[in-house]
Amino acid sequence: MPPNDPPPHQTQDLGEQPQSAMHGLRNLVDRLMPWLFEVGTWVFGGLIAFNLVLISALITVGPVDAAIRISITAFACALPLNLAGMLLLRLVKDAKEIGLDDLTLQAFQDAGFSQIEAYFPASPDRDLQRKRRSNLTLMYCLGIVILSGALTIAGLMAALWHMAWWIAAALGAAIIFSAVLVVGVFAQFVQPESDAEKELKRRYVEEQLKKKEHH
Repeated sequence: MPPNDPPPHQTQDLGEQPQSAMHGLRNLVDRLMPWLFEVGTWVFGGLIAFNLVLISALITVGPVDAAIRISITAFACALPLNLAGMLLLRLVKDAKEIGLDDLTLQAFQDAGFSQIEAYFPASPDRDLQRKRRSNLTLMYCLGIVILSGALTIAGLMAALWHMAWWIAAALGAAIIFSAVLVVGVFAQFVQPESDAEKELKRRYVEEQLKKKEHH
């Protein structure tokens, strides 16, 4: 095989690569699903504990100024969001583990409910339904944890502003620095492009340019 030729598994139509990449990402999410549910539960549990501790501390301080009122309001709004996120994760995870759909169908069949199968999708469709339910839950929980995290950070900064404005500013700077540090560390994990990858990208660009010229 000439050195410039791509490996056999890379000889597919370059126009199909974006679709293949999306399909690969969906497969990756499906395989990581149990871990993502477990991590999400821990994240929501930690936020709940953190919010409860700070709310109880701020209640003893009382509404002495606007910073404290903003802080306790942010924590109070974040708490039900965290509870909702944890509830969603636990319900969907437990329903999948115990096979709730199959148990429900079997229970009605044992009770002699006529034509109960008409109310349930076929077995392959039930698997797709469970995957869709899990994916939707993860997407909603991601939005919830972003909103809850923003409220928690805002509440913490407001509480520190009550002590001194520069402490809240220092916290904001530390958060930004930590985010940049994490992104930098993960960037080091990315391997440089190989010659084969560069060749594939070059061929893909050439193919797209040819399609535009034909149109």
